[in-house]
Amino acid sequence: MEDSAFEIKDGIPFITKPNFRISRREFIKIAGLVGASTFLGLYKSEVIKVFAQAAKEGKKLVWIQGQSDSGCTISLLQAEHPDIYDAVIQLGVQIPFQQTIMVPSGEQAINTLETITPDILIVEGSIPVNGPGGWEAHACTIGERNGKPVTMEEWAKELAGKTTTAVVAFGSCSAFGGIPHGKDFTGKSPTNAKALHEVLGSDYRTGAGLPVINMPGCPGHPDWLLIVLAAALLGIIPKLDDRGRPVEFFSNKIHDNCARRGWYDKGSFAKDLTETDMIHENCLWKMGCKGPETLSACAEYKWNGGINVCMNAGAPCIGCMHPDFPDNPTSPFYVEIEKIPTFLGIDTNTAGKAMV
Repeated sequence: MEDSAFEIKDGIPFITKPNFRISRREFIKIAGLVGASTFLGLYKSEVIKVFAQAAKEGKKLVWIQGQSDSGCTISLLQAEHPDIYDAVIQLGVQIPFQQTIMVPSGEQAINTLETITPDILIVEGSIPVNGPGGWEAHACTIGERNGKPVTMEEWAKELAGKTTTAVVAFGSCSAFGGIPHGKDFTGKSPTNAKALHEVLGSDYRTGAGLPVINMPGCPGHPDWLLIVLAAALLGIIPKLDDRGRPVEFFSNKIHDNCARRGWYDKGSFAKDLTETDMIHENCLWKMGCKGPETLSACAEYKWNGGINVCMNAGAPCIGCMHPDFPDNPTSPFYVEIEKIPTFLGIDTNTAGKAMV
């Protein structure tokens, strides 16, 4: 049995080998023990080594955007550990295409998409496909070929078809359709927007035999993406659930680990938005919190470097990680879900009285 490169002290993994090179098996093990942000804080040098090795091997990462507001790109650029992102650039990891930050444009940019073979493909934003109107796919186009616009659907299929290692759907729009997929008054998406895995099909696999990795969120969590990218470059793919999400980040309901959970159990609920500050010691269920409906590690790992999360800041969870966001059961926002899920075990309309 291989000797461990780390040992646990007071719940924190410490590297025990001076020349430790992060291994495939221990990479996910350490990340799972301490959480994404803490992992990047403690072991950023090791993560940078992974990207350095990727640069040495000439690995190519392509990031393409469909129907999006670039929020997921901004999420990564504003990450708690920008020095890791800077290292990716400085070490020479090839990112030849990323619409928001790249310098090339026009024919030069399109030529890159046509000729490159990505090792890692990141897709941000949903993908419109033709529906009853016959025009919907052209709601999102990138460049031209022979004077004709090329749809995002065409690029997604073409690039995914030649990706060697991993395809990541980053953000709710790419992972599950997100806001562009939301239904209008007719009950349909205006542009017939789809998630990446819907466009590629359930049988899709990369050159390494891997399905699409779905990492929802509006925006997606930057620390989680960095860990998944580093893992993929090591040839590791985290265990995925039946929706293609890494179970490390999407296995528990936000409600289960919420700092306000104790107030829920006591039947103490905010009655309006003036009572949502933590000093009032109220649960935000009646303010429309969708934490009980949403799988995500937001409450455990938090955001902004592990400092805060929506509920702690006084805002109810809107369920942006939920596969059906922004439709039912996540909408309407700020409105209590009428039917209480049985797993919660408490009727919020009578819980307070029962505690008296």
